[in-house]
Amino acid sequence: MLRSENSTDKIIRIDSFNPYETRFPNRRLITRDTLIIMKLLRSEGYRVIVEPENEQPLQYLYKKGTAQWFADPVNILFFSIPLTILTNLIVNQIQKLIDGKGNKPTPNINITIDNSIHTYNYLGEAQPEGNTKRISLERKALKEGFDRCFEARPPKTAFPTPIYLEHKPKIVGWCRLWESDKGLESEGFILDKVVKRRISQKRLNGASVTGIASVTECSICNFNYLECNHIAGEDYDGKHCFNTIKETTFVETSIVKEPINKECILGWA
Repeated sequence: MLRSENSTDKIIRIDSFNPYETRFPNRRLITRDTLIIMKLLRSEGYRVIVEPENEQPLQYLYKKGTAQWFADPVNILFFSIPLTILTNLIVNQIQKLIDGKGNKPTPNINITIDNSIHTYNYLGEAQPEGNTKRISLERKALKEGFDRCFEARPPKTAFPTPIYLEHKPKIVGWCRLWESDKGLESEGFILDKVVKRRISQKRLNGASVTGIASVTECSICNFNYLECNHIAGEDYDGKHCFNTIKETTFVETSIVKEPINKECILGWA
């Protein structure tokens, strides 16, 4: 949730959210997509603060290999800022992301903009009342869902990592992960009969990994990617920006319908 205070100070506050608190506690997390919004607002002169303000370093969640953008709920609360400014910034950036990856537009972009009186979607269209409450309930349900999953025990000790479906808290199999010269590799097995059938029908054929990026570096300024305003995938003075994740914690692996990385394809025996 993003909250704006005192329009003369141009301050916006963002609530961090850690759906994996039980397994990975004491982490102040935002999503990659929320980070993009933060960078846009900062580049426009807004001061962005992530709550709670404590000694925990800010880290972000990334989902490598998934084609969805802004799928996790984001709520922007503003007061004196013109709605068109926010929507134009967000719409333009989403279009850049879609064009850059050659994807079709994502139908369910989960962004709500609220001026405390009316609620709008990212296109500036009026939304039904209660969207902010809906987001809070979605986040609560997501955290509780992962809490239940973390209590599950793997049926085989050699495969300790659960496999989820589309990054949702539903375990459909188990695997083990390791890093090699080729990158992140895995092997495992599927328990869910419906998912097995969808894989055999090639309706599900992608893999995606969620990680917590703790140490990152921007290729343009060589500073912490979370603190600069450069956005990976864009060009600055003829130089292409990319973000190097130097330290990460792998959170979960999922089976997805449409991976961004076409090499992230399932090869189950």
